[in-house]
Amino acid sequence: MVKEPVLVIDDAPYEQTLAPALAALDYGVVLVHSGAEGLRKFETMQPAWVVVGDGVHDALALVDGIRLQDKEVQILVTTTGKLEAAVADFKYRADEFIVLPAAAPMLSVVLRRMEKVVHMRRQIRSLSDNPEARDRERLQATVETERFLAVRQIVEKMSAFISQVASDAQGGMRYFNELPYFVSIHDKQCTLLAANGIYNRYLGNRLYQNSWGIYAGRRATRNGCPVGRTLRHESVMKTRALVRYASGARVPVTVHTAPIYDNDGNIDLVIEIFAGTKEIERLAAESRRTHQRYEQLFNAVPSSIVVLDRRFRINAANRAFRENYGDHTGRLFFDVFRPGIFPAYRDPISLTVRSGEAHQGDMVLTNNEGMKTNVMAWTSPIKTATGKLIQVLAIFADVTQLRKLQTNLANLGLMVSTLSHDLKGSLTGLDAGVYMIDSGFYRDRPARIEEGLDTVRLMTERIRKLVTDILYYAKERDIHPVPTDIQQFAGDVAANVATKVKGANIQFNPQISDVPVEMPIDADLLRTALYNIIDNAVEACIESPAPDQHRIDFLTEVHPDRIAFIVEDTGGGMSPEKAKTVFDLFSSTKGRQGTGIGLYVTRKIVQKHGGTVAVNSRPGEGSRFEIELPRQVGGSISGK
Repeated sequence: MVKEPVLVIDDAPYEQTLAPALAALDYGVVLVHSGAEGLRKFETMQPAWVVVGDGVHDALALVDGIRLQDKEVQILVTTTGKLEAAVADFKYRADEFIVLPAAAPMLSVVLRRMEKVVHMRRQIRSLSDNPEARDRERLQATVETERFLAVRQIVEKMSAFISQVASDAQGGMRYFNELPYFVSIHDKQCTLLAANGIYNRYLGNRLYQNSWGIYAGRRATRNGCPVGRTLRHESVMKTRALVRYASGARVPVTVHTAPIYDNDGNIDLVIEIFAGTKEIERLAAESRRTHQRYEQLFNAVPSSIVVLDRRFRINAANRAFRENYGDHTGRLFFDVFRPGIFPAYRDPISLTVRSGEAHQGDMVLTNNEGMKTNVMAWTSPIKTATGKLIQVLAIFADVTQLRKLQTNLANLGLMVSTLSHDLKGSLTGLDAGVYMIDSGFYRDRPARIEEGLDTVRLMTERIRKLVTDILYYAKERDIHPVPTDIQQFAGDVAANVATKVKGANIQFNPQISDVPVEMPIDADLLRTALYNIIDNAVEACIESPAPDQHRIDFLTEVHPDRIAFIVEDTGGGMSPEKAKTVFDLFSSTKGRQGTGIGLYVTRKIVQKHGGTVAVNSRPGEGSRFEIELPRQVGGSISGK
């Protein structure tokens, strides 16, 4: 039998085209290497079908030109790339597609389909030249042609549909081709009409052969095979069977068959689908091994890692994250954590979800112990093969200690600068006091000597206080509370500061509660805290000129559950903004005259006793500092 001549249009070398494979199958092949030459050759040859390589220059225009000359010509497009890309480019311009180099079974199936279409179309055309047979055969031939084309389209559409599903789930055509599902279409005479690629690969090319030829045992008969059972029962069936592969292997499968009805409600076709058990078991075992390796690597990473979906739900967390922050799988990330440093939805995770790009930045997360930790976050998008974002991988590295070190280094630099200035002023004052004493002795002026001694004592006290504050700030100290008479303690504080306050021409008004109370406190530390507040009040009064004499009140209040120490002055006061930061490190109300350490140390001492310190102040109306301590101070409290 002489086969159809084939026109091959491809600009690739001969051995890289479909021409050698066609020649090996005894087809007459005419090969041209350009679109223009191909159109001229087609016009003279008028072949029934043409092979076009997708690499030919302006291949789409070439196919359209061929169609203009003959609408019924069969066009086979070859590609060396991805099949789905070629299908997307040519769409309905071509009839068949194949990937080079072509496997012999697949090429044989494609050529046979094309030859049958050409044959049927020629039969239809011949009817128009035979008036006697037209009425008798035209309808049957047309129906047979359309029926064959419909069957082929069913399998192709099914393949395209499953391919799209696989693509949406991170894949593409390659996933469909790898799925162990065998899909085939049969007619009501139990003849195979079409099958997908994996069917042909494992079971051989059985086009137009009987439906039961692939089965063994009792299913290897017309009535016993799954297609025959569906035709008999006229319903969807589920059949257990033994399939014989082309390699000789026998595999148990579960076959699903369903009838396809014509317009009159009669069964016209049967679709058959089954999965290879061994392939499924192999894929399952491989999936388990891959999952185990993934889990081991995922949990071995020392950094905390989470995987979130596009709705910020935590899908997975490694061991380090669970140990540090708890197992919150299934919960929304921002219901558990807040972004911290960043404004709402400007954190790295939110930015990656919106942009689909990697980001990094600082965040603050609360760990299992309820402590806030500074973390550096790196986020990376997880996308499908088509570029669709489906998840976000977030890696967190704890940098809390690094941030503390940075803060401490910054504070150290600021403290050195502040202390250098303050020490320089104090040393200048000492020089002045010593000069006054020297000159007083030299000139025999006792008043000048006394003034110099007062200056030396003042500067010495200032240096002593500065050194004490530095020691409290620099070295962590535990408190050692012992039962103490609060009346006597407050009286001692008032007596020690009374001379200094009155010496500054400030009225001092101590009001010690007469209710006897004994409670555990660290008297030395608490005395320092009260001295700092009273010194601050003295400085505020000195720096605030007023026609009337300034006053400082020192009060104690006894409550059932707490003790209050109150220092109230009539100095210049401070703004609400300043009052909010007065206890912060290096925040001074004295301008360049203060270090900003004293009140910071005071707050730490009060906190160590389990108490609180607050200030109420307004510009021009003085300030009120209030320390409240619980009546029961438990044990030793540490930590800055």
